[in-house]
Parts: sequence; structure tokens; C-alpha cells
Amino acid sequence: MVFGLGAVVLATIILPMLSLWPSRDHELRAQRAVQLSLCLFTWFMQLLCLIRVSWKHADRLTAHPVIFIANHPSLIDVVLILGRLRQADCIVKHATLTNPFLRLVVGKAGYLTNDGGANLLHCAAHRLHSGRCLLVFPEGTRSPAGSLGRFRRGAARVALESNCPIIPIVLTCEPPTLLRGQKWHDVPDRPAHYTLDVQQPIIPRDWVDAERPRSLAARRLTAELRRLYETKLSTEMAHP
Repeated sequence: MVFGLGAVVLATIILPMLSLWPSRDHELRAQRAVQLSLCLFTWFMQLLCLIRVSWKHADRLTAHPVIFIANHPSLIDVVLILGRLRQADCIVKHATLTNPFLRLVVGKAGYLTNDGGANLLHCAAHRLHSGRCLLVFPEGTRSPAGSLGRFRRGAARVALESNCPIIPIVLTCEPPTLLRGQKWHDVPDRPAHYTLDVQQPIIPRDWVDAERPRSLAARRLTAELRRLYETKLSTEMAHP
């Protein structure tokens, strides 16, 4: 209820008011408003003892321009990450636009939808070239319970196109909650502890081979990113 009301207030009052303010970039102002709203919502969830949140190496979040990627084990991953990033263009599912209030927020903040095809790649690279940051969930949707979904090559392709580093964020949730296919009211018997571990940057040019097509580089880089997540997540599960 609080999240829904917050989206309504943000879409119908706060963002329209901000658009009246003289500014060279209304999208960045809107993204800042979204960040503060999600930060407040995260604080509210912790105040009610619904969740606990821990960040590791959060100082790496200040890098820019950069592509942040993250695994997607639960429903509120994007809330936790966008609530911490002062600026981030985000690639969201096209289905998000079916909600009239979220559609307004997505439009005002200039977020990109995942149905853009080749144009999405160029738009994302252009924003990175202008000094902005990008948040991508390579799985495209929430992870299957206890595992990772198939990684799409979009993040790797954007990184190779823009020559911007990738910073993976490895996210774990214990006990698991808000999983794919799970009802929002089916909660564990204790607060879920979210841990977000920000990794070292991965430099895309290290994967470029002038004698091989860029599509192969994107495939190899995507496979490496997935191996990194598999390794980190298996380590976290072995030593929680």
C-alpha cells in the first residue's frame, strides 16, 4: 500500500512540480527524486523490521560513467539499488508500462524499456558517453528460486559499444522472500537480510579481439559475468 501510494504521489505531484523548475535536464532531476523516494521506502521497511540491508564496498557505487549489473532474486532488488545510486538510467520491463503511475515515473525519469531492440543499445551507449550510469539486470526478470536465470547479452553489448566498465552487484537474500511466483504476503518468519556486494570493475576492452567479431566478444563477456555470479553466490551460500 505504501509503495503504491508513493508511486501515485511521485507521478502526479512531485515529478510534475519538478518539471516546472528551470533545469537543463529534467530526467536527472526526476531520477534524483526517484532515488530519494526509494531510499525513504527502504528505510521504512527496515523501520518496520521487515528487512535488513547490508552493503559491501559501497564506495564503488560512486564511479561514473559505468554499467551496474545485478542478479535479481527478489521483487525489491531494484528498489534497494536505485535507492542507493544518486543517478542511474535503468532498463525496465515493458510490462511496467501497464501501470499508469509507474508509466509516468518511467517516462519522467527517462528510463529505457527492454523492447527497444538495436535502438535500445544506441540510446544506452549515448547516455553513458554523456557521463551517466546505467543499471541492468542481465536475467531480464527475477531469478528462478535458488539459481540464476539465463543471462542476456545486452549489458555486454552496451559495454563493448560504449567502452564503459561493468560493475557487478552480487545480491543475496536470507531467508529468501518475494521470489518469482511467490505471493507478496507469503513472508518468512524473520526479517529477510539483503546483502549487496559491489565487485571490482570489469573492463570491456579486455574482451575485444580485432580478429574476431564483436558478437563473439559479447557472448564471451556474458558467459564470464554469469560465471562470476555463480562463483560468488556459491561462496555466499557456503559461508553466509
